[in-house]
Amino acid sequence: MKKSLKKTVSEKKSTGFPLAVISFDGTVYMIERVDKKTTSSLLLSMSTNGIDFVPSSKRISITNGTKKENVKLCNRFSLSKTPNGYVMTYLRDATSKLPSVIVLARSNDMFNWKTLCELPADEFHHTSIVYDKEKDSFELYRDGLFIKSQESRTLAVWKEKPQMLFTSRNTYFDAGRISIIGTTVIQEGILLLYDATVEDKNKVLLQAGAVIFDAKVPKRVLWRSAVPIWQAAVDAPVKTLPIEPLGFVTFKDKFIIYWVTQKGEIIVAVLPKSFKEIEDRKLYPKILARFDGNPIIEPRVHADAWEGEGTFNPAVVEDDEGTIHLLYRALGRDGISRIGYAQSKDGIHFNNRSNIPVYEPTHGFGLPDESDHHGPIGYHQAMYTSGGGWGGSEDPRIVRIGDDVYMTYVAFEGWDSVRIALTSISLDDFKRGRWKWRKPQLISPPGKVNKNWLIFPEKINGKFAVLHSIVPKVMIEYVDDLKNFNGYINSKRPDGPQPGPKGSWDNILRGAGPPPMKTQLGWLLLYHALENKDSGRYKLGAMILDKNDPTKILYRSAHPILSPDMYYENNGKPGIVYASGANIRGDDLYVYYGGADKVVCVATTPLDQFLKYLVTGNAKSYELKKV
Repeated sequence: MKKSLKKTVSEKKSTGFPLAVISFDGTVYMIERVDKKTTSSLLLSMSTNGIDFVPSSKRISITNGTKKENVKLCNRFSLSKTPNGYVMTYLRDATSKLPSVIVLARSNDMFNWKTLCELPADEFHHTSIVYDKEKDSFELYRDGLFIKSQESRTLAVWKEKPQMLFTSRNTYFDAGRISIIGTTVIQEGILLLYDATVEDKNKVLLQAGAVIFDAKVPKRVLWRSAVPIWQAAVDAPVKTLPIEPLGFVTFKDKFIIYWVTQKGEIIVAVLPKSFKEIEDRKLYPKILARFDGNPIIEPRVHADAWEGEGTFNPAVVEDDEGTIHLLYRALGRDGISRIGYAQSKDGIHFNNRSNIPVYEPTHGFGLPDESDHHGPIGYHQAMYTSGGGWGGSEDPRIVRIGDDVYMTYVAFEGWDSVRIALTSISLDDFKRGRWKWRKPQLISPPGKVNKNWLIFPEKINGKFAVLHSIVPKVMIEYVDDLKNFNGYINSKRPDGPQPGPKGSWDNILRGAGPPPMKTQLGWLLLYHALENKDSGRYKLGAMILDKNDPTKILYRSAHPILSPDMYYENNGKPGIVYASGANIRGDDLYVYYGGADKVVCVATTPLDQFLKYLVTGNAKSYELKKV
């Protein structure tokens, strides 16, 4: 909500150049740097109202091993309080001999600091550390091109690489550069505030956004503000730009956010600690439970690197002996998508994995003509033409019908040719790993983009059923013989995302997910959708179709059953959960999905409980009850 500038922003000249803020015991502390011609020193100022600061006469020292830190080279500071003292992070600028690094230091009294470790700086603006009481560990959030995090139990050793959590959003207030302001623990979880300031030549629109992470899973996003939690316009001459976030503190019953100008002037914004945006947040119920060992399939580098860039968008089928077979889209360094294979006995641990593709695209069926200018030019992580690739066999779906396994896939040869291909293999050859696929057929017409076509796992009214659209309604083509099908299915689905039900979460529909599964209520169909208020993120929905006439929708999920909230669903192409395989095994539903166009993951839920939810729309049965 836009606030009056006079009521929420004040400016003052500090004693030195402000670097970081922290609050505890009813006092706000600010670290400032005093620069002289040849030396620089750090001092600590204190405030009892959050605005007027009084400097201490005692200087701050940082010891780097046996040497004192040259603070003239240090900037972008952040402060955090832990159960055993205080933690500081800062950037030490590069020298002629050493690269720039992020430094972590610790202190018991805020004046005497000792460095603990150094981390690669990469491209970042700010960091923030929060102590996770639930896990007795520390989470380091850092920005740059994306907001990332990494975990440590000791502060001195950070084992994992930074994992991407979220990024800017094209159609929102935070479409440009975003920088971390700070973090704190609140009742709902871990609150991270970030800066989304928009700068013009002589004007600045200060904006703050907010994200809440799950306290038990600090990489899981519970909620993100759709609008700024605070914004105000500031008339600023060019010489004061840029305006950078300094930090934010919890002070009494308020949040206080600080920015600093290039001249060292402080801009202060005060807002209620319990602002309405958080109170009105929409936290969807947890319906599908992710496997703790996700991702279950990750890219591997072979001699030819055919699956070195991405392994995602899986298809699954269970054979008559209870073995789970998983096919997945594998993206290579050449920008071509092929089909990889893995096998499992329990549906979760996939150990038997092929070292070669089990299906390769051919010219006319997914492999572009290299002599044509639309042909593959190689993989580039910044290009998401089609999941990062330039052609190949994409997004397989498989079903077992009798003694045959049928596979549909997207034959992608550049955006001039995006068609559905159909092939099959005998169940015996499939089980034995003899990949004797029948010659594929293109079953969608040329000149039209088609994706997400599915085959029902059994005949309906004596015919094979092919689902080719869910918008503007569920559309199904009935076919006598799939092996010898020579024609085209002309789908009337309009190109691109389409409007969904009004007033529902799934108001932008993308397409169908895994092949339908038969249940006591009817055909269970999962599908991909977006929210117009969160249009940058794929979410998964579910519907029940009539057993005898699957064009009729009987029930629809009242909420997304899976959203891209985990780091591995954002650490690639952000905001993607793409389910293309599912299986009912015993009493449980297993959903296999691609995360961030990079990895394969699985989530489960009790089937009876899930069907009851679809009928009633009530997800309370998924919530933990007090004992």
